[in-house]
Amino acid sequence: MKFGLFYEMQGAASRSDQALYNEHLDQFELADELGYDCLWLAELHFNRGYSVMPNPNLALAAASQRTKNIRLGTGISVLPINHPLRLAEEIATLDLMSGGRVDWGIGRGHPMTGIYDHFGIDIETSKACFRESLDIIRKAWSEERFSFDGQFYQIDDVGVVPKPLQSGGPETFVSAFSPDTFALAAEYGTHLFLPAQVTPAPMIKQAIEGFHAQLDAQGRDKANHRTPVLLPVYIDEDGDRARRDIERAMMSYYEIIESMMGDMMARLQRKHAEFPDSYKGYLQLGDVVDGLTYETVCSEFAIFGSPEEAVDRLQAYQEATGVDDFILWTNVGAMPHDKVANSMKLFAEKVMPKLG
Repeated sequence: MKFGLFYEMQGAASRSDQALYNEHLDQFELADELGYDCLWLAELHFNRGYSVMPNPNLALAAASQRTKNIRLGTGISVLPINHPLRLAEEIATLDLMSGGRVDWGIGRGHPMTGIYDHFGIDIETSKACFRESLDIIRKAWSEERFSFDGQFYQIDDVGVVPKPLQSGGPETFVSAFSPDTFALAAEYGTHLFLPAQVTPAPMIKQAIEGFHAQLDAQGRDKANHRTPVLLPVYIDEDGDRARRDIERAMMSYYEIIESMMGDMMARLQRKHAEFPDSYKGYLQLGDVVDGLTYETVCSEFAIFGSPEEAVDRLQAYQEATGVDDFILWTNVGAMPHDKVANSMKLFAEKVMPKLG
């Protein structure tokens, strides 16, 4: 199995933003020492409770200088709100600085914080813009010079420098929340990134099967395409203590999601706008968080407990879904640094060796 770590960097009432960044850099260095596979850093905007990390590329650049082996992943770069030429330059620079350790996660981002309104991007065209941006970035990394005449971008004979250290660019992972994204990922031949913190295991299995069917339709070998799953995992020597320690932090995440969903619907009403068809999957997210209990979270959306419980739960999850590629979300809701570090160490020492 592969085990990476996911970070949203939620704000904390008790610590400054600077303190949070320093804590996270220490955790990135620890993750490298403990042998985790990859760091995945989110790009999120305009809500401190949700995240204080709008630019994961900068945080990963710092991490590249404090780590040696761990891969550095964007989870995700939001394509429609970033100019593709600038993003191509930044990711290529990061790949050079890290010695070719970048994994590039991409998506259209969460609409809940108002990114499309605040950045002045038409959410209705975000899917088409996503495709155009991906096409441009691939050209930027693989061609010495190129031109592009699209709906959103017109580029005349440009040579983007530097090029990534990894030939053709980093491995690409598309964040998926709906079946049409599976088809897109299969078409482009990327890997798929799935959010288990809001998706029950049976739906994760269906998503993987759907992606594999789309890969078959494209004539691609599914053995060459990863499907890492984001899953909240927090452990302590005492399993009950683990569940008590992380309850408030975990539930704060779902409460923030519910609040942002309400804000998003209010913005749409003020604009007399309908919910975009391309984001209808987020209506399901609203259904998930409405009335969600901590007991349900622990049983369906997270693994909290002792190392022994984590081994059993992860083995069961693999048997139920086929997943053997996990991205652990351990630092949920600005948990205290010492508790996060303890969970990371316990998992590396007592869980990883038993799962291979």
